[in-house]
Amino acid sequence: MKTTAAFAFAILVLALPARAQDAPVIQIRSAFGASTYLHGDIGYTAPLVLVSARIGTRAVTVEPEFAYAWHEDTATFPGGHHERRAHFESIGINVVRRWPGTLTPYVGGGVGVFTDRERTTSVSSTFGTHVSDRTRGPVGGVQALGGVDVRVSSRLNVFGQGRYEVRSLQDPGGGSVWQVMGGIAITLK
Repeated sequence: MKTTAAFAFAILVLALPARAQDAPVIQIRSAFGASTYLHGDIGYTAPLVLVSARIGTRAVTVEPEFAYAWHEDTATFPGGHHERRAHFESIGINVVRRWPGTLTPYVGGGVGVFTDRERTTSVSSTFGTHVSDRTRGPVGGVQALGGVDVRVSSRLNVFGQGRYEVRSLQDPGGGSVWQVMGGIAITLK
C-alpha cells in the first residue's frame, strides 16, 4: 500500500509543472514490441501489441490502454510432445508527463488489471493426451513507463517506449515484466 501511494505521489509531482492553459490533445497510439517475464516459471520473451489513447494537454495526459502478448512453444520427446500456449492481457490507465520539442521525452505510470491464460497439451504414446488450462487474474498491479516521441509531421509521431509492470501487488516479484516497444501515434486534435 505504501509503495502504491508513493508511486501515485511521484506521478503527481511530475505533473505539477504542466501548463493548464495548453490546448486539449487527443492522440491514438499503437505499438509492437516484446515482453520479458522476470520470474522463474516463465523463461521466454513474448511478442506484444499495445493500443492506447492519450487525452489531455501537450504536457500532461491520461492514457487508457490495452495490451496483449502471446507465446507458443512445442517440446518433442520420445513417444510424444508437449505444447504450451500462453496469452497475457492488460487494461490500464496511466498519467503521462511530456516535455516539448521535436524529440519529446515522457515518463509516467499508472494502474492496471492483468490476466494470464495458459493451455498446456501433453501427448504421450504411453499416457495419452492430457490438457491443462490455467488462468491467473484478473489481478491489480502497477506500471511505470518512459520513452520518446519523434515528430514526423504535425499529426504523426513515431515513438520508442520501455515499461516495467508489477502484475500482482500480492506477489510483486512473481509477476514482474519488462517491455520494450516501438510504434506510431496519430494526433487527432
